[in-house]
Amino acid sequence: MTRFFALAVLVLSLAACDKPSDNTAATAPALNQCMKDTDCKGERICESGQCVNPAAPQTLPATPAPATAAPAAPTVAYEALIVSGDEAGPFTVQHTEMGTALTYLSRAGVMNLMESVVEYPDETGYVAVEKAYAFGPNKYVLIVSTGENGRSCPATTYALSFDIQGEYVDGSTEIDGCSELVEAFADGNKLSIKKEGETTVIYNAEIK
Repeated sequence: MTRFFALAVLVLSLAACDKPSDNTAATAPALNQCMKDTDCKGERICESGQCVNPAAPQTLPATPAPATAAPAAPTVAYEALIVSGDEAGPFTVQHTEMGTALTYLSRAGVMNLMESVVEYPDETGYVAVEKAYAFGPNKYVLIVSTGENGRSCPATTYALSFDIQGEYVDGSTEIDGCSELVEAFADGNKLSIKKEGETTVIYNAEIK
């Protein structure tokens, strides 16, 4: 009887060793669900044997718009003309019975530019071209002093712009001051004119 009991215990022990425990089953790795993306449904993809939703694409930062380029500086510059006696480029000082004219030979004949500058062109007294500049192929700026018969300063100075294509004075301005000394300096498209008063600056041969 004792031998039979011992044999029964041995059989039960062997049977218990062949049965996997519940903990072992819980920790066993899961079987692979897929081998490639096409094994997964919809838009899911295969990663490490598992079908997963694809990651959202990363949004790249917006590229800033290029800054607006500054406008290029004018390529045209003032060119000083030689003032020789009563002549400066295509302009000539001519004495008349009543005063002095600043003339230009236009297609219609000789024209007096001072008629577009002073109120009484026949009573200018003297007229002297202080400085003269060309600006491009069609524009000129002249700096002219006149006595205007002593009505104001010993020397009243004007800057006038002349369009040689249209053949007309398209602008003029009086330079501040009564001195007979006039200074002018051209730098690119900028012309500065000064007596003893405020400086007059003219860009691109445009006198407003």
